[in-house]
Amino acid sequence: MRKKTFAISIVFLFIASLIFLHQKILIYVEAYKISKNHRLSNELVDRRDYLVYNLTKETSVQKINQWAEKNNFLPTEKVLALDLRRAEPVKSTNKVMAMFNDILGIPTGSSTALAGEKE
Repeated sequence: MRKKTFAISIVFLFIASLIFLHQKILIYVEAYKISKNHRLSNELVDRRDYLVYNLTKETSVQKINQWAEKNNFLPTEKVLALDLRRAEPVKSTNKVMAMFNDILGIPTGSSTALAGEKE
């Protein structure tokens, strides 16, 4: 009887440690995606600042205004488009983790926090 409870407790601890490891891996994957997107956005902001600096050094506001009047340039209003549909979570292809998701409610797929961003 003691051997049986010992074996069951070992199996339970092993499964719990695998679930914990899976959650840690998901956190590291999301952190990597966020840092990659943050680095890319910083590079784009730096490039924009560089181009704006060059534009202001090489041309004056008066020349830009003359060009805008000559070409009938009209600034447009900004439009914000929202997708209000509910995003479905990404399902895991691993059958064991999908079973844990169904039974325990543990998320197994990637987070949809970055679903709107393109790589």
